[in-house]
Amino acid sequence: MKKIYKKIWIPVVLAGVLIGGYLYLDKENVTVRVGTAPSGEKVVQVNEQNNKVDREFPLSMSENSVQQAIHNMSHQKVLAKKKWGALPLTPERVKRLLQVVEANKKKYGNADLYLNILRSWDKGNFDHVVNNHNAIWSLQGGTVGKANGIASPEEEMEFIQENFDVE
Repeated sequence: MKKIYKKIWIPVVLAGVLIGGYLYLDKENVTVRVGTAPSGEKVVQVNEQNNKVDREFPLSMSENSVQQAIHNMSHQKVLAKKKWGALPLTPERVKRLLQVVEANKKKYGNADLYLNILRSWDKGNFDHVVNNHNAIWSLQGGTVGKANGIASPEEEMEFIQENFDVE
């Protein structure tokens, strides 16, 4: 009986350690700084720790991949009952996605929407991030997880700390 227990227990523990290690190591490495906007409000600024956005967002990205990237980045800034997926919303990612969409403008059916969102974000304007999220969510056929507000800087920091490896 003890041998059967050990035969089951060891692989289960090993699998748990491997999965937990993968999930921990798979988080994006970012630095976070809380600044003050010209209007006086707190603003969370996230930056990449490694420069892999060119590989992560190749110029040949599909339109669905662009949608998913914008959607996942918007999760950092919005409130919703359910959120699936997270990418750090960084200047590096926004600039690269702008390049990708510009290069594929004639090929993407919703290029104007993506460009409007990304240009706004590139300027640090997240006033319409709820509408941005919900527009992409709707294009993707969303039924659960509609954004219902903008996250406070504290809520944004909590999301960042839960989903990314903050240095």
